[in-house]
Amino acid sequence: MIKNFARDTLLGAEIIDETKNEITLQILIKHSEFPIEKAVRRMVIVALSANRDAISALKKRDPVLFQSVINAHHDANRLGLYAVRQLKFGIERNLFRELGFKTPKEFLLYRIIVNDITNIAEDALNIVNNLVTFQKQIDDQLLFIKEPIDEEVFSQLLNFNSIAHQMFEEATKAMFKRDYNDAEKIIAKRGSFVPLETELIRLMSTKKLDPNVAAILRLMLDSSRRILDYGQDISELTLNRTVEEICTSFEVK
Repeated sequence: MIKNFARDTLLGAEIIDETKNEITLQILIKHSEFPIEKAVRRMVIVALSANRDAISALKKRDPVLFQSVINAHHDANRLGLYAVRQLKFGIERNLFRELGFKTPKEFLLYRIIVNDITNIAEDALNIVNNLVTFQKQIDDQLLFIKEPIDEEVFSQLLNFNSIAHQMFEEATKAMFKRDYNDAEKIIAKRGSFVPLETELIRLMSTKKLDPNVAAILRLMLDSSRRILDYGQDISELTLNRTVEEICTSFEVK
């Protein structure tokens, strides 16, 4: 059981020695082979894919789609643990330049980003767990849904979720590029999405939705809003980092 957990959870981990009471693991992936930036970029793709599939699963409620989200959550966690391990190794030895960072402060920046991406995957898993329970109640005839999923609500939810994904992707791209201007634009844009969220909440309240469906829709709305907030947070961190780097360069001159 422990061996399977290690293999499934720790990216690049292999058992190199084993006794009755002890297992020795070694991480065979080197940073140069899979840099932190590449791991984080992959995390973004995996976590957003999990979130997208989780929301699509409300309408389809397909076990294959459920499993896809579970697998993506698992992959995001493995990548996150790998990134944290590399960050811990680097900060203990002050290897920020070797990791591609300009200052030691970037250890904290990347740790926050990894945590945000992990949370996106966790939210997706939470949605799917609720959908699995929901579908089981229907299959066991403990719950009867009179009406299909409201198309107007679902369409607006998909649109809001798509906007959240786009903003988060733009925020991470600006962070990787150290783009001050793009980060500033993303922060300014966040407030313009509040009316969309307000309208979606209003629309949901005017519909005669099944309470179980309404609760799941609210989970999905909340997860999309958090993705927007994470994008804003990352942009603010990018902005602060870029300003500090510019000020430092002037001081050096």
